[in-house]
Amino acid sequence: MKKTAKDIMTRKLIMVKEDMMVNDLIELFLKNKISCAPVVDRKKKLIGIVTKTDIIGRFMDLDLDFTLKVGLKDILDSHPDPSELKVSSETESTVGQIMTPNPITASENTAIEKLAEVMIENGIHRLIIKEGGKIVGIVSTLDMLYYIAGKTKNE
Repeated sequence: MKKTAKDIMTRKLIMVKEDMMVNDLIELFLKNKISCAPVVDRKKKLIGIVTKTDIIGRFMDLDLDFTLKVGLKDILDSHPDPSELKVSSETESTVGQIMTPNPITASENTAIEKLAEVMIENGIHRLIIKEGGKIVGIVSTLDMLYYIAGKTKNE
C-alpha cells in the first residue's frame, strides 16, 4: 500500500490571522519552535501561508523572489560588507503583508511521491493538507526526510 500525506503529515498546527503583527508572529515561531503557519480568516478558511523566510525577507529589506532563487546564504556570503545590509528589529507589518496568498494544497490521500513532485515543481518546502475544505495538516521537506530515512518524528 502506498504511503500518503496522511502517513507523514504534521497534524498539530498553529494557525494565524492576517492582522497579526509580524513581531508577534516571530515570538510565536520562537516559542513553539516552528518555521511556518497557515494564515486563516475568521471562518478558518485558508488564505495564505507565512514562513520564516517571509519574515527574514521583510526584516532584511531583501527582494524575496531573488533571495529564494539564489539563497540567503549565497547573498550574505557574496555581499562585500554584510554589515551594510539593512536589518530592522521592529516592524509595523502584519502577517497579511508578508504572507504568500493562496498556497498550494494537497489532500491527505495524495501519494508521497506526488507531494515531492509538487514541491519540486513549485520550489516550495511545505504543502498544506486539506480534507473537505478543512486544514488537517502540513507536509514539509523535513517530513519527507524522516520518511526517506525510515524514521518517525516525535510530535
